[in-house]
Amino acid sequence: MPRSLWIGAGAAPALAALSLLLPYQPVYDPWGWLVWGRELTRLDLATAQGMSWKPLPVLVDAPLSLLGSAAPLGWLFLARTGWLLAPLLAAWLAVRLAGEEIGRWRFVAAGLAAGSVALTADAFTPATRQFSGGLSEPLLVALVLGGVAAALAGRSRLGLWLGFGAALLRPECWPFLAIGAVWASRREPHLRPHALAVALLVPLAWFVPDLLGAGDPLAGSRTARGGPIEPLDAFPVLGRALAAPLAAAWIGVALFLFRRGRSRADRALMLILVGAAAWIALVAAMAVAGFAGLPRFLAPATAAIAVVGGVGVARAGVALGAGRHRFVAVATSLALAAAAVQLGVRSAEVPADLRDVDRQAMLVDGMFELATWVPSERLFYCGDRIRLANLLTPPTALAWKLDRPLASVRTVAHPEYGVALSTRYLPGERIAQIGRWRATDLGC
Repeated sequence: MPRSLWIGAGAAPALAALSLLLPYQPVYDPWGWLVWGRELTRLDLATAQGMSWKPLPVLVDAPLSLLGSAAPLGWLFLARTGWLLAPLLAAWLAVRLAGEEIGRWRFVAAGLAAGSVALTADAFTPATRQFSGGLSEPLLVALVLGGVAAALAGRSRLGLWLGFGAALLRPECWPFLAIGAVWASRREPHLRPHALAVALLVPLAWFVPDLLGAGDPLAGSRTARGGPIEPLDAFPVLGRALAAPLAAAWIGVALFLFRRGRSRADRALMLILVGAAAWIALVAAMAVAGFAGLPRFLAPATAAIAVVGGVGVARAGVALGAGRHRFVAVATSLALAAAAVQLGVRSAEVPADLRDVDRQAMLVDGMFELATWVPSERLFYCGDRIRLANLLTPPTALAWKLDRPLASVRTVAHPEYGVALSTRYLPGERIAQIGRWRATDLGC
Protein backbone atom coordinates (compact mmCIF):
# COMPACT_ATOMS: atom_id res chain seq x y z
CA MET A 1 0.00 0.00 0.00
CA PRO A 2 1.51 3.36 -1.01
CA ARG A 3 2.66 5.83 1.58
CA SER A 4 0.18 8.48 0.40
CA LEU A 5 -2.75 6.16 1.15
CA TRP A 6 -1.45 5.48 4.64
CA ILE A 7 -1.17 9.23 5.23
CA GLY A 8 -4.70 9.79 3.96
CA ALA A 9 -6.05 6.90 6.01
CA GLY A 10 -4.49 8.47 9.11
CA ALA A 11 -5.78 11.95 8.28
CA ALA A 12 -9.40 10.80 7.81
CA PRO A 13 -10.09 9.89 11.47
CA ALA A 14 -8.22 12.99 12.62
CA LEU A 15 -10.43 15.22 10.45
CA ALA A 16 -13.52 13.29 11.52
CA ALA A 17 -12.60 13.91 15.15
CA LEU A 18 -12.16 17.63 14.47
CA SER A 19 -15.56 17.71 12.77
CA LEU A 20 -17.18 16.77 16.08
CA LEU A 21 -16.59 20.37 17.15
CA LEU A 22 -19.23 21.42 14.60
CA PRO A 23 -22.72 21.92 16.08
CA TYR A 24 -24.38 19.28 13.89
CA GLN A 25 -26.67 16.46 14.98
CA PRO A 26 -27.40 12.98 13.59
CA VAL A 27 -30.45 12.45 11.37
CA TYR A 28 -33.40 10.05 11.77
CA ASP A 29 -31.80 6.63 11.28
CA PRO A 30 -28.61 7.18 13.34
CA TRP A 31 -30.66 8.26 16.37
CA GLY A 32 -32.72 5.09 16.03
CA TRP A 33 -29.58 2.94 15.80
CA LEU A 34 -28.35 4.57 19.00
CA VAL A 35 -31.61 3.70 20.75
CA TRP A 36 -31.38 0.09 19.59
CA GLY A 37 -27.71 -0.12 20.55
CA ARG A 38 -28.60 0.99 24.07
CA GLU A 39 -31.44 -1.52 24.22
CA LEU A 40 -29.13 -4.28 22.99
CA THR A 41 -26.77 -3.74 25.92
CA ARG A 42 -29.78 -4.01 28.25
CA LEU A 43 -31.04 -7.16 26.51
CA ASP A 44 -34.33 -5.36 25.89
CA LEU A 45 -34.31 -4.86 22.12
CA ALA A 46 -37.59 -3.70 20.51
CA THR A 47 -37.41 -3.38 16.71
CA ALA A 48 -41.11 -3.45 15.82
CA GLN A 49 -41.24 0.37 15.59
CA GLY A 50 -38.97 2.79 13.77
CA MET A 51 -36.86 2.20 10.69
CA SER A 52 -35.85 -1.16 9.22
CA TRP A 53 -33.17 -3.16 11.00
CA LYS A 54 -29.56 -2.63 9.96
CA PRO A 55 -27.01 -4.75 11.91
CA LEU A 56 -23.68 -2.92 11.66
CA PRO A 57 -24.68 0.46 13.13
CA VAL A 58 -26.52 -1.16 16.04
CA LEU A 59 -23.64 -3.54 16.80
CA VAL A 60 -21.30 -0.54 16.83
CA ASP A 61 -23.68 1.64 18.86
CA ALA A 62 -24.15 -1.03 21.54
CA PRO A 63 -20.69 -0.50 23.10
CA LEU A 64 -20.85 3.21 22.26
CA SER A 65 -24.00 3.50 24.38
CA LEU A 66 -21.78 2.96 27.43
CA LEU A 67 -20.45 6.47 26.74
CA GLY A 68 -23.83 7.92 27.72
CA SER A 69 -24.54 11.31 26.20
CA ALA A 70 -21.31 11.11 24.17
CA ALA A 71 -22.52 8.03 22.24
CA PRO A 72 -23.89 10.09 19.29
CA LEU A 73 -20.45 11.64 18.85
CA GLY A 74 -18.95 8.16 18.68
CA TRP A 75 -21.21 7.16 15.82
CA LEU A 76 -20.68 10.47 14.00
CA PHE A 77 -16.93 9.96 14.26
CA LEU A 78 -17.13 6.52 12.63
CA ALA A 79 -19.59 7.58 9.92
CA ARG A 80 -17.63 10.71 9.03
CA THR A 81 -14.40 8.74 8.89
CA GLY A 82 -16.07 6.54 6.29
CA TRP A 83 -17.24 9.64 4.39
CA LEU A 84 -13.66 10.91 4.23
CA LEU A 85 -12.15 7.54 3.33
CA ALA A 86 -14.57 6.86 0.46
CA PRO A 87 -13.22 9.50 -2.00
CA LEU A 88 -9.66 8.70 -0.90
CA LEU A 89 -10.11 5.02 -1.77
CA ALA A 90 -11.83 5.91 -5.05
CA ALA A 91 -8.86 8.11 -5.98
CA TRP A 92 -6.36 5.40 -5.04
CA LEU A 93 -8.17 2.76 -7.10
CA ALA A 94 -8.33 5.09 -10.09
CA VAL A 95 -4.60 5.82 -9.87
CA ARG A 96 -3.67 2.16 -9.41
CA LEU A 97 -5.80 0.90 -12.28
CA ALA A 98 -5.03 3.76 -14.69
CA GLY A 99 -1.42 2.61 -15.00
CA GLU A 100 1.92 4.25 -14.36
CA GLU A 101 2.42 5.10 -18.02
CA ILE A 102 -0.12 7.94 -18.08
CA GLY A 103 2.06 10.16 -15.87
CA ARG A 104 0.41 13.26 -14.48
CA TRP A 105 -2.93 12.33 -15.98
CA ARG A 106 -3.24 9.97 -13.00
CA PHE A 107 -4.11 13.03 -10.93
CA VAL A 108 -7.05 13.70 -13.27
CA ALA A 109 -8.23 10.13 -12.71
CA ALA A 110 -7.90 10.55 -8.96
CA GLY A 111 -9.60 13.94 -8.90
CA LEU A 112 -12.55 12.89 -11.04
CA ALA A 113 -13.11 9.71 -9.03
CA ALA A 114 -12.79 11.43 -5.66
CA GLY A 115 -14.90 14.45 -6.66
CA SER A 116 -17.73 12.33 -8.01
CA VAL A 117 -17.82 10.27 -4.80
CA ALA A 118 -17.47 13.19 -2.39
CA LEU A 119 -19.96 15.56 -4.01
CA THR A 120 -22.57 13.10 -5.24
CA ALA A 121 -25.92 14.41 -4.04
CA ASP A 122 -29.53 13.38 -4.37
CA ALA A 123 -32.93 14.94 -3.90
CA PHE A 124 -33.29 13.52 -0.40
CA THR A 125 -29.92 13.78 1.28
CA PRO A 126 -27.14 16.00 -0.12
CA ALA A 127 -23.56 14.90 0.50
CA THR A 128 -23.13 17.51 3.24
CA ARG A 129 -26.17 16.12 5.06
CA GLN A 130 -24.81 12.60 4.79
CA PHE A 131 -21.57 13.83 6.34
CA SER A 132 -23.05 15.96 9.10
CA GLY A 133 -25.91 13.61 9.97
CA GLY A 134 -23.99 10.34 10.15
CA LEU A 135 -25.78 8.37 7.44
CA SER A 136 -24.27 4.98 6.69
CA GLU A 137 -23.98 5.09 2.88
CA PRO A 138 -20.56 6.84 2.80
CA LEU A 139 -19.27 4.23 5.25
CA LEU A 140 -20.76 1.56 2.98
CA VAL A 141 -18.84 3.00 0.00
CA ALA A 142 -15.62 3.02 2.03
CA LEU A 143 -16.11 -0.64 3.00
CA VAL A 144 -16.91 -1.70 -0.58
CA LEU A 145 -13.99 0.19 -2.13
CA GLY A 146 -11.73 -0.98 0.68
CA GLY A 147 -12.70 -4.57 -0.05
CA VAL A 148 -11.92 -4.10 -3.75
CA ALA A 149 -8.60 -2.44 -2.93
CA ALA A 150 -7.67 -5.27 -0.56
CA ALA A 151 -8.50 -7.90 -3.18
CA LEU A 152 -6.37 -6.10 -5.77
CA ALA A 153 -3.51 -5.97 -3.28
CA GLY A 154 -3.74 -9.72 -2.70
CA ARG A 155 -5.18 -9.41 0.82
CA SER A 156 -8.20 -11.61 0.28
CA ARG A 157 -8.95 -12.18 3.96
CA LEU A 158 -9.11 -8.45 4.67
CA GLY A 159 -11.26 -7.95 1.58
CA LEU A 160 -13.62 -10.70 2.74
CA TRP A 161 -14.17 -9.13 6.15
CA LEU A 162 -14.56 -5.64 4.72
CA GLY A 163 -17.22 -7.12 2.45
CA PHE A 164 -18.82 -8.67 5.52
CA GLY A 165 -19.04 -5.23 7.12
CA ALA A 166 -20.65 -3.85 3.96
CA ALA A 167 -23.12 -6.75 3.93
CA LEU A 168 -24.27 -5.70 7.41
CA LEU A 169 -25.25 -2.32 5.98
CA ARG A 170 -27.10 -3.15 2.75
CA PRO A 171 -28.65 -6.42 1.52
CA GLU A 172 -27.51 -5.63 -2.05
CA CYS A 173 -24.03 -6.65 -0.86
CA TRP A 174 -25.05 -10.23 -0.16
CA PRO A 175 -24.66 -11.76 -3.65
CA PHE A 176 -21.35 -9.94 -4.19
CA LEU A 177 -20.05 -11.18 -0.84
CA ALA A 178 -21.17 -14.72 -1.64
CA ILE A 179 -19.36 -14.68 -4.99
CA GLY A 180 -16.24 -13.19 -3.38
CA ALA A 181 -16.27 -15.73 -0.56
CA VAL A 182 -16.55 -18.69 -2.96
CA TRP A 183 -13.82 -17.30 -5.21
CA ALA A 184 -11.47 -16.58 -2.29
CA SER A 185 -12.01 -19.96 -0.62
CA ARG A 186 -11.33 -21.84 -3.86
CA ARG A 187 -8.22 -19.84 -4.63
CA GLU A 188 -6.93 -19.84 -1.06
CA PRO A 189 -8.24 -22.90 0.86
CA HIS A 190 -7.06 -21.49 4.20
CA LEU A 191 -9.80 -18.85 3.88
CA ARG A 192 -12.62 -21.42 3.93
CA PRO A 193 -13.25 -21.05 7.69
CA HIS A 194 -13.53 -17.28 7.19
CA ALA A 195 -15.93 -17.75 4.28
CA LEU A 196 -18.03 -20.16 6.36
CA ALA A 197 -18.08 -17.73 9.29
CA VAL A 198 -19.26 -14.93 7.01
CA ALA A 199 -21.97 -17.17 5.51
CA LEU A 200 -23.31 -17.94 9.00
CA LEU A 201 -22.96 -14.51 10.59
CA VAL A 202 -24.69 -12.45 7.88
CA PRO A 203 -28.14 -14.09 8.21
CA LEU A 204 -27.78 -14.29 11.99
CA ALA A 205 -27.08 -10.57 12.22
CA TRP A 206 -29.96 -9.62 9.93
CA PHE A 207 -32.77 -11.92 11.02
CA VAL A 208 -32.25 -13.00 14.64
CA PRO A 209 -32.51 -9.49 16.20
CA ASP A 210 -35.85 -8.88 14.45
CA LEU A 211 -37.03 -12.30 15.56
CA LEU A 212 -36.20 -11.43 19.18
CA GLY A 213 -37.12 -7.74 19.06
CA ALA A 214 -40.25 -7.85 16.91
CA GLY A 215 -41.29 -11.52 16.85
CA ASP A 216 -40.77 -11.67 13.09
CA PRO A 217 -37.41 -12.29 11.37
CA LEU A 218 -38.67 -10.37 8.32
CA ALA A 219 -39.94 -7.35 10.25
CA GLY A 220 -37.18 -5.12 8.88
CA SER A 221 -38.07 -6.08 5.32
CA ARG A 222 -41.74 -5.30 5.92
CA THR A 223 -40.83 -1.95 7.47
CA ALA A 224 -38.62 -1.04 4.51
CA ARG A 225 -41.44 -1.80 2.09
CA GLY A 226 -44.05 0.03 4.15
CA GLY A 227 -42.14 3.26 4.83
CA PRO A 228 -43.34 6.80 4.16
CA ILE A 229 -41.50 7.01 0.82
CA GLU A 230 -43.44 5.71 -2.14
CA PRO A 231 -41.78 2.76 -3.90
CA LEU A 232 -40.74 3.20 -7.52
CA ASP A 233 -40.69 1.04 -10.60
CA ALA A 234 -37.38 0.20 -12.23
CA PHE A 235 -37.21 3.14 -14.65
CA PRO A 236 -36.93 5.99 -12.08
CA VAL A 237 -34.19 4.04 -10.32
CA LEU A 238 -32.30 3.65 -13.58
CA GLY A 239 -32.75 7.37 -14.24
CA ARG A 240 -31.34 8.20 -10.81
CA ALA A 241 -28.40 5.89 -11.48
CA LEU A 242 -27.63 7.79 -14.67
CA ALA A 243 -27.81 11.13 -12.86
CA ALA A 244 -25.88 10.15 -9.73
CA PRO A 245 -22.23 10.38 -10.83
CA LEU A 246 -20.79 13.34 -12.64
CA ALA A 247 -21.52 13.37 -16.38
CA ALA A 248 -17.76 13.25 -16.91
CA ALA A 249 -17.70 9.82 -15.27
CA TRP A 250 -20.08 8.40 -17.86
CA ILE A 251 -18.04 9.94 -20.67
CA GLY A 252 -14.97 8.37 -19.08
CA VAL A 253 -16.69 4.98 -18.98
CA ALA A 254 -17.39 5.26 -22.72
CA LEU A 255 -13.78 6.25 -23.35
CA PHE A 256 -12.53 3.30 -21.31
CA LEU A 257 -14.73 0.84 -23.21
CA PHE A 258 -13.58 2.37 -26.50
CA ARG A 259 -9.89 1.96 -25.67
CA ARG A 260 -9.79 -0.92 -23.19
CA GLY A 261 -7.17 -3.62 -23.53
CA ARG A 262 -6.55 -7.06 -22.04
CA SER A 263 -4.29 -6.14 -19.17
CA ARG A 264 -4.96 -7.25 -15.62
CA ALA A 265 -5.96 -3.69 -14.70
CA ASP A 266 -8.48 -3.56 -17.55
CA ARG A 267 -9.99 -6.88 -16.50
CA ALA A 268 -10.34 -5.53 -12.98
CA LEU A 269 -11.98 -2.36 -14.29
CA MET A 270 -14.46 -4.41 -16.33
CA LEU A 271 -15.33 -6.45 -13.24
CA ILE A 272 -15.88 -3.23 -11.30
CA LEU A 273 -18.12 -1.87 -14.07
CA VAL A 274 -20.12 -5.10 -14.30
CA GLY A 275 -20.50 -5.04 -10.51
CA ALA A 276 -21.83 -1.48 -10.68
CA ALA A 277 -24.38 -2.48 -13.32
CA ALA A 278 -25.45 -5.48 -11.23
CA TRP A 279 -25.84 -3.28 -8.15
CA ILE A 280 -28.06 -0.84 -10.06
CA ALA A 281 -30.14 -3.74 -11.36
CA LEU A 282 -30.57 -5.06 -7.80
CA VAL A 283 -31.74 -1.69 -6.48
CA ALA A 284 -34.16 -1.42 -9.42
CA ALA A 285 -35.49 -4.93 -8.80
CA MET A 286 -35.96 -4.19 -5.10
CA ALA A 287 -37.83 -0.99 -6.01
CA VAL A 288 -40.20 -3.09 -8.14
CA ALA A 289 -40.64 -5.38 -5.11
CA GLY A 290 -41.78 -2.40 -3.02
CA PHE A 291 -38.62 -1.01 -1.47
CA ALA A 292 -37.80 2.69 -1.61
CA GLY A 293 -34.98 2.68 -4.18
CA LEU A 294 -33.50 5.91 -2.80
CA PRO A 295 -30.61 7.49 -4.73
CA ARG A 296 -28.18 7.02 -1.85
CA PHE A 297 -28.73 3.24 -2.08
CA LEU A 298 -26.88 3.49 -5.39
CA ALA A 299 -23.77 4.96 -3.74
CA PRO A 300 -21.43 1.96 -4.22
CA ALA A 301 -22.37 1.72 -7.90
CA THR A 302 -21.84 5.46 -8.29
CA ALA A 303 -18.38 5.14 -6.75
CA ALA A 304 -17.49 2.24 -9.04
CA ILE A 305 -18.59 4.20 -12.12
CA ALA A 306 -16.55 7.19 -10.89
CA VAL A 307 -13.42 5.02 -10.64
CA VAL A 308 -13.81 3.55 -14.13
CA GLY A 309 -14.75 6.94 -15.57
CA GLY A 310 -11.75 8.60 -14.00
CA VAL A 311 -9.46 6.01 -15.52
CA GLY A 312 -11.13 6.38 -18.94
CA VAL A 313 -10.74 10.17 -18.96
CA ALA A 314 -7.12 10.03 -17.78
CA ARG A 315 -6.06 7.44 -20.35
CA ALA A 316 -7.82 9.35 -23.11
CA GLY A 317 -6.05 12.48 -21.93
CA VAL A 318 -2.75 10.93 -22.95
CA ALA A 319 -4.09 10.53 -26.48
CA LEU A 320 -5.40 14.10 -26.32
CA GLY A 321 -1.95 15.37 -25.43
CA ALA A 322 -0.42 13.40 -28.28
CA GLY A 323 -2.97 14.73 -30.77
CA ARG A 324 -4.30 11.28 -31.67
CA HIS A 325 -7.90 10.18 -32.27
CA ARG A 326 -10.07 13.22 -32.90
CA PHE A 327 -13.11 11.49 -31.34
CA VAL A 328 -11.17 10.75 -28.16
CA ALA A 329 -9.88 14.32 -28.04
CA VAL A 330 -13.38 15.79 -28.32
CA ALA A 331 -14.85 13.39 -25.76
CA THR A 332 -12.02 14.04 -23.30
CA SER A 333 -12.43 17.79 -23.65
CA LEU A 334 -16.18 17.47 -23.04
CA ALA A 335 -15.54 15.28 -19.98
CA LEU A 336 -13.11 17.73 -18.44
CA ALA A 337 -15.47 20.66 -19.12
CA ALA A 338 -18.45 18.77 -17.68
CA ALA A 339 -16.45 17.82 -14.60
CA ALA A 340 -15.39 21.42 -13.99
CA VAL A 341 -18.96 22.72 -14.38
CA GLN A 342 -20.65 20.05 -12.27
CA LEU A 343 -18.06 20.14 -9.50
CA GLY A 344 -18.43 23.90 -9.44
CA VAL A 345 -22.23 23.75 -9.28
CA ARG A 346 -22.26 21.11 -6.56
CA SER A 347 -19.62 22.93 -4.57
CA ALA A 348 -21.71 26.11 -4.80
CA GLU A 349 -24.65 24.24 -3.24
CA VAL A 350 -22.66 23.32 -0.13
CA PRO A 351 -23.17 26.62 1.82
CA ALA A 352 -26.98 26.44 1.45
CA ASP A 353 -26.94 22.77 2.43
CA LEU A 354 -24.91 23.59 5.53
CA ARG A 355 -27.36 26.33 6.50
CA ASP A 356 -30.17 23.77 6.34
CA VAL A 357 -28.09 21.37 8.43
CA ASP A 358 -27.46 24.12 10.98
CA ARG A 359 -31.17 24.95 11.25
CA GLN A 360 -32.12 21.33 11.78
CA ALA A 361 -29.40 20.91 14.41
CA MET A 362 -30.72 23.96 16.27
CA LEU A 363 -34.22 22.44 16.23
CA VAL A 364 -32.91 19.24 17.80
CA ASP A 365 -30.92 21.18 20.42
CA GLY A 366 -34.01 23.20 21.36
CA MET A 367 -36.16 20.09 21.59
CA PHE A 368 -33.57 18.42 23.84
CA GLU A 369 -33.47 21.46 26.13
CA LEU A 370 -37.25 21.50 26.48
CA ALA A 371 -37.50 17.73 27.00
CA THR A 372 -34.84 17.96 29.73
CA TRP A 373 -36.63 20.81 31.51
CA VAL A 374 -40.08 19.15 31.66
CA PRO A 375 -40.26 16.16 34.07
CA SER A 376 -40.68 12.82 32.31
CA GLU A 377 -43.77 11.90 34.34
CA ARG A 378 -45.42 15.12 33.14
CA LEU A 379 -44.63 14.35 29.51
CA PHE A 380 -46.08 10.83 29.71
CA TYR A 381 -48.92 11.33 32.20
CA CYS A 382 -51.49 10.64 29.47
CA GLY A 383 -50.07 7.30 28.35
CA ASP A 384 -46.82 5.79 27.17
CA ARG A 385 -46.41 8.06 24.13
CA ILE A 386 -45.48 11.66 23.55
CA ARG A 387 -46.51 13.51 20.39
CA LEU A 388 -43.97 15.36 18.28
CA ALA A 389 -45.71 17.94 16.08
CA ASN A 390 -42.66 19.03 14.10
CA LEU A 391 -42.15 17.01 10.94
CA LEU A 392 -38.56 18.23 10.43
CA THR A 393 -37.29 16.87 13.76
CA PRO A 394 -36.62 13.12 14.09
CA PRO A 395 -38.72 11.38 16.77
CA THR A 396 -35.86 8.91 17.17
CA ALA A 397 -33.76 11.76 18.62
CA LEU A 398 -36.37 12.45 21.29
CA ALA A 399 -36.58 8.74 22.14
CA TRP A 400 -32.81 8.71 22.64
CA LYS A 401 -32.86 11.83 24.81
CA LEU A 402 -35.72 10.58 26.99
CA ASP A 403 -34.18 7.08 27.28
CA ARG A 404 -37.36 5.52 25.92
CA PRO A 405 -38.06 2.96 23.17
CA LEU A 406 -38.81 4.22 19.68
CA ALA A 407 -42.50 3.41 20.08
CA SER A 408 -42.80 6.00 22.87
CA VAL A 409 -42.49 8.98 20.50
CA ARG A 410 -44.93 9.50 17.65
CA THR A 411 -44.79 12.20 14.98
CA VAL A 412 -48.27 13.68 14.52
CA ALA A 413 -48.83 16.77 12.38
CA HIS A 414 -52.04 17.71 14.20
CA PRO A 415 -52.13 16.00 17.61
CA GLU A 416 -55.51 15.92 19.36
CA TYR A 417 -54.62 14.62 22.83
CA GLY A 418 -51.72 13.91 25.15
CA VAL A 419 -48.61 16.06 25.54
CA ALA A 420 -47.16 17.46 22.32
CA LEU A 421 -43.86 19.16 21.59
CA SER A 422 -44.01 21.65 18.73
CA THR A 423 -42.50 24.84 17.33
CA ARG A 424 -45.94 26.33 16.61
CA TYR A 425 -49.02 27.19 18.60
CA LEU A 426 -51.31 24.31 19.60
CA PRO A 427 -54.64 24.81 21.45
CA GLY A 428 -54.16 23.55 24.97
CA GLU A 429 -52.38 24.21 28.24
CA ARG A 430 -48.83 25.35 27.68
CA ILE A 431 -46.59 23.45 30.09
CA ALA A 432 -43.32 25.11 29.12
CA GLN A 433 -41.65 27.06 26.34
CA ILE A 434 -37.95 27.36 25.51
CA GLY A 435 -37.13 29.39 22.42
CA ARG A 436 -39.37 28.23 19.58
CA TRP A 437 -40.27 24.97 21.30
CA ARG A 438 -43.48 24.53 23.29
CA ALA A 439 -44.75 21.65 25.40
CA THR A 440 -48.56 21.66 25.25
CA ASP A 441 -51.01 19.54 27.25
CA LEU A 442 -53.93 18.71 24.94
CA GLY A 443 -55.78 16.64 27.54
CA CYS A 444 -56.41 12.92 27.62
